[in-house]
Amino acid sequence: MLRVRAARAALVVLLLTIAVGGTAGAQKHATLGGTFGRGTLEGRAYRVWLPSRPAPERPLIVALHGCWQTPEDFALGARLNEAAEARGLVVVYPAQTRSANPYRCWNWFDPTEQTASGYEVAQILAIARRVQAERALREPRVVVIGFSAGGWMAVNLACAAPELVGGVGAVAGGPYRCARTPEAAIQCMRGTVRDRAAAAAACLAAASQAPHPRVSLWQGAADTVVNPANLPLLEGMFARVLGVSGGLTSTEQGAIHSLYRDQRGERVLETWLVHGLGHAWGGGDPRGTHAWSLGPPTTDLMLDFLVGPR
Repeated sequence: MLRVRAARAALVVLLLTIAVGGTAGAQKHATLGGTFGRGTLEGRAYRVWLPSRPAPERPLIVALHGCWQTPEDFALGARLNEAAEARGLVVVYPAQTRSANPYRCWNWFDPTEQTASGYEVAQILAIARRVQAERALREPRVVVIGFSAGGWMAVNLACAAPELVGGVGAVAGGPYRCARTPEAAIQCMRGTVRDRAAAAAACLAAASQAPHPRVSLWQGAADTVVNPANLPLLEGMFARVLGVSGGLTSTEQGAIHSLYRDQRGERVLETWLVHGLGHAWGGGDPRGTHAWSLGPPTTDLMLDFLVGPR
């Protein structure tokens, strides 16, 4: 019992570290050409960015915020609406509730949320399908991106619902089914659970014969909340899932970038280890929490890789 209490206390300390790591909060968005609307489905609120000139042939972006964040805060810090406006992308931001998690974290470590029928996963997918239908988007598969707990949840969605997820972008995320309890989540965040083969096997088993997603993975080398050891674990997991090896590594914009191509020469997996970046979204707007204005422009580079340039 003492060990369990200590583990829960450690998780609270990590979450408080996340909370104080940001700025004072999100400010009002600068005026862009599109609109930032609101919606609710089955009791879950969400925001939707509608660009001034939508490109219905491009996929819907599902954006999952991190702990303590809100959709508005995440959108601002990641500069996501601005990037989406330039590309004609519709973006939906599901909101986590305090009743589901007092820190507004997505419960990625809950075994039920590692399946397509999980309460949170099912609601996220239902919201995505509603927005796709309302906006007449022709691409049936979505691109899911997320930060921290949202990044781990994006990995869950990619593995649990691969027929619906065509791309995944994670900043400070980690391998699938790394944890199945809040206590185990601490060890995953610390990077001590290192069985990438088991994670890949679990993802492949869940994915069955569905097409695989394109994957963009990002990690701060100075992150003290989600250990950088998680990046090679997640990279190795997806490399096994995608059946690729021998990624080409280079130094770009002060970061270590690795790129993997499939047998057809198509780019399918990339990783970025950003020097000097802590638990934050690089190239972001510092008015949002967990956003670092320096480093490579994460949002633009991630979207370029996952959906194509503007």
